[in-house]
Amino acid sequence: MIREFEARDINHCISLAREQAIEADVLDALPIDDVHMTKTIKNVLVDPNNKCFVVEEEGTIVGYALVGLSYKVWNPSMFAEVYFFFVHPSIRNKWIADSLFDRCVSWSREQGCRWIEWGVSNFTKDFKGAEKYLDRASNYFEHRGCQPCGYNFVLDLERSNG
Repeated sequence: MIREFEARDINHCISLAREQAIEADVLDALPIDDVHMTKTIKNVLVDPNNKCFVVEEEGTIVGYALVGLSYKVWNPSMFAEVYFFFVHPSIRNKWIADSLFDRCVSWSREQGCRWIEWGVSNFTKDFKGAEKYLDRASNYFEHRGCQPCGYNFVLDLERSNG
């Protein structure tokens, strides 16, 4: 089930963020600080321009996406930016990922966004990035109709059914 984040989800989301950091191989370069992360998530979610969606299976949070609304400096068109998108590897499948993706897209459309950007970047201690992690994410977003743009994948919400 995909639903909006609730305060009781914070510890599950921190655990998932740790799992995501392990899979992305970033812990050596960017170790997780639970106190900082908790404060940041709380501050982000107070802003009505941000939304966190969680995937709940049998009472456990197994995936999440954090989305924010923004404008480009040179143009007043609103867009959505997905800061985090992760489904735990033990239950990861196309249906769950697609459901979370679709929820992010539908919320962005509801807000009047022109497009949505999905960031696909990370770096290891040598700043090279975990290739397997980057390739898997890139392939998924391309499969969903997003266009590569630097380290992001962009879905034009006015031209896409996805």
